[in-house]
Amino acid sequence: MTTELPTFEDMRRAAFRLLGDAEDELRSDWRSGAGPTSEQADAAREARQFIAQAKAALDRAAR
Repeated sequence: MTTELPTFEDMRRAAFRLLGDAEDELRSDWRSGAGPTSEQADAAREARQFIAQAKAALDRAAR
């Protein structure tokens, strides 16, 4: 039984898609009264910045 391993490009595209999903989730609306504290909002903003950096690195890897 042989299993074909993904190419780097396959993995890069999948990672980019997953990062986009995480980014979308962090931008999602929340239930009334269940919103983030200011510290949580800051952490989510920082996480979105790191996601943007990771996506940029994946773009560079495609070149």
